[in-house]
Amino acid sequence: MENLKVPQTLKKPAKELLAFIFDVHELMHDNPYHNFSHVTDVTQYLYTLLLATHLAKRLRPIELAAAFIAAVCHDLDHPGLSNTFQCKARTPLAVRWDDESPLENHHLWCSRKLVTKHDLLGGVADERDRARFLGVVRAMILSTDMAKHTKLMARIEGGLAEDGFNPLTTEDGTNLMLQIALKCADISNQARPWKVANQWNEAVYSEFYHEGDLDAAAGRDVQPLQNRKTNRIPNSTAGFIQFIVAPLYEAFVSIMKRCSSMEAEIDSSAVEECLVFLNKNKARYQKQMNGEYVAPDEIEDELQGFAEDLRHSIGEGQRSEAALPGCVGRVKVATTLERCAVVLKGKGARVGDPAFDDLEDVAVNGDGVETIAMAS
Repeated sequence: MENLKVPQTLKKPAKELLAFIFDVHELMHDNPYHNFSHVTDVTQYLYTLLLATHLAKRLRPIELAAAFIAAVCHDLDHPGLSNTFQCKARTPLAVRWDDESPLENHHLWCSRKLVTKHDLLGGVADERDRARFLGVVRAMILSTDMAKHTKLMARIEGGLAEDGFNPLTTEDGTNLMLQIALKCADISNQARPWKVANQWNEAVYSEFYHEGDLDAAAGRDVQPLQNRKTNRIPNSTAGFIQFIVAPLYEAFVSIMKRCSSMEAEIDSSAVEECLVFLNKNKARYQKQMNGEYVAPDEIEDELQGFAEDLRHSIGEGQRSEAALPGCVGRVKVATTLERCAVVLKGKGARVGDPAFDDLEDVAVNGDGVETIAMAS
């Protein structure tokens, strides 16, 4: 939080922001994938992207604060069952939101409730800044609906087709850049070293197959990816990389290169490095599709070199923990979300308890927390 100057921008002491984050932790379910660990991972990834690409330097402080909060809140109260399930089962969420992005609208609604509860914008005097904060959070969270992916890609392609297109010169364009960044973070599992990518993939399919089992038990059609009897994980994962993840990352690189031709500070190299991992992992899944063995603990020899490159990309002014490659899951989480929430939970802490005072220094200084991507 401190590196993005969130407490200063919102004029809130870190312990008050920790109370907000603790409530996020309490709202997250114990799902195999969509849980607080995923929230931590996505927040870390977005944070690293903003620094490594130097986009953080081109954003207003209120936009940076909003981007951080959007990442923290992007899956609030996720039930572990997809929008497709919500609509087929006619759940209260589907009914309430009329089948229009029921999960994402619910995440946004929950985020607004928490922002109000904690008076997160109480210290922001300028009404335009308050409106901008809420607008950025809304745009980012709603963009995470995979059903909107094609429209997002079309917006990127349309912009790149225009001569002189520079999204960083308008609020709508800045929203687009932040939406892409959060989307990249949200589906970044396969842009990691092989061992880390597999850990996340196991969690994804555990959740998918649970949903498929519920559909089957209810007599509904089971979606191909959720069918544990017929789905082949190497095939579906290779396809996801090829048709969804890699094109998004490639589009992000293209749009950043367009910006860098006009804004010298923008740097796409970190995202290009992630594309290397995506392509390598796709090749490994394709080997598995052909019945070839791929070692589960295969070591990425180039990882340390990537870490050094990323440190230089971010700049010497940042803390070393923050400057390590969060994009590939080998860093300490500067935001310390996971540790703070776990410690507070263990103490049975509630807002106003001394435990929040004890953790204020941790939140501000980013005191060593291993990224969830490294959990065994």
